[in-house]
Amino acid sequence: MDIWQILMTPFSWLLETFCRVFNSYGVALIVFTLVVKVILFPLSLKGKKSMIKMNLLNSQVKEIQQRCGSDRERYSQEVNKLYADNQVSPMGGCGWSLIPLAILMPLYAIIRRPLKYLMGLSDAGTTAVANALGLQGFVAGSGYGELTLAATMNSGNLATAKEAVTAAGLSAGGMFVINFNFLGLDLSQIPNWKFWDGGITPNSVGLFLLPVISACLSLLSMIVSQRTNQMNADQKPAGMNSMMIMSPLISLWIGFAMPAGLCVYWIANSLFMMVQEVICGKILKKDYEAAQRQIAQQAARAKEAEKERRRQAAQRKAQAIAANKGKKVKEKKSKGVDVTASREGMRTYARGRAYDPNRYPITPYVDPNPVRHTVEEDVEPEETEPVVEKKDNTTPVIPPVVPEAVEADQDLDQDGEYEEAYAPESEEQDPKG
Repeated sequence: MDIWQILMTPFSWLLETFCRVFNSYGVALIVFTLVVKVILFPLSLKGKKSMIKMNLLNSQVKEIQQRCGSDRERYSQEVNKLYADNQVSPMGGCGWSLIPLAILMPLYAIIRRPLKYLMGLSDAGTTAVANALGLQGFVAGSGYGELTLAATMNSGNLATAKEAVTAAGLSAGGMFVINFNFLGLDLSQIPNWKFWDGGITPNSVGLFLLPVISACLSLLSMIVSQRTNQMNADQKPAGMNSMMIMSPLISLWIGFAMPAGLCVYWIANSLFMMVQEVICGKILKKDYEAAQRQIAQQAARAKEAEKERRRQAAQRKAQAIAANKGKKVKEKKSKGVDVTASREGMRTYARGRAYDPNRYPITPYVDPNPVRHTVEEDVEPEETEPVVEKKDNTTPVIPPVVPEAVEADQDLDQDGEYEEAYAPESEEQDPKG
């Protein structure tokens, strides 16, 4: 016997007992679910109390988050210390909701292999029973063949099956007939969403409705759990919205992928969960009300603390302004640069902070080709004529300054009398004249 079978022994023994007592596989599953709920009720109640404590500590967790900022390691250490000091488990509030899924795994194995877990037969014994009942192509431990074999074995051929097991040298004392008929439905079959295939019958339609009812009741149980938990009116537990979506989908998938017996278990589990939530809500009503009052007090204290913090901040700001009042703040200037020259009107740095009017000094203009006079005598030049400006905004034309002697020379030259006026005396006594 392996460890897995040892762990499943309590579940298999309980379901076997109910099948023998009620002679109905469906009733046995419903009673099995009820007994499991009653056994686990104290754990569920403890989980709800832990959820109440978690909600009370939410304000302190937010303060730790604001204080730690982005330091995730420090935040985790302080939050874990807070939970340890208050004896609160972070998983205690939602762990109770995962218990039905944990029970579903061993229950699925028991439903899939009833001859092994309910009757105690080995693979050799189930093979012998299949050969005795004429079930062709049977392979022990594969698919849902063992479930079909258990449905085939009725009161008429039970003796034949026991003889085959005894002939194989195995014990047949635990073999019994399992009645899979429940409300006219065969719980050993797998529901088909195409219920019209092979003809519409009450069994096919009923098997189709089982997963749909299971999904609807799963959603309804989550809503009832949220409504009865009075703490959820203001604060929803983490992951509640995702669970309200995932739980119905899981129920629907289980219903159409596995034997109908699991649908019966899931429907019964949802119904008993709603009853359990109502009972827990009444038991913990005083705890919920006390927790809500404490949360309101914490919120009021946090609000007053925030007002006090803002008042102190405003007081410190006013004191700082009063301390600086009357002091003349001098504007710092960069060394070696006079920025006053950069001012242009009211604009302080219209030309830029680095503007320096003396950076490029203005030098007087010197004509590289000065005008040389032909007559070396002091002749006072006439007044220069005014600058003539052009209308097309081009460079103005300045008339050149010409001395009188030069003008006279030009006039004499133009009249052809240059030689007579400036001929030397030696030329005047020339005999040719």
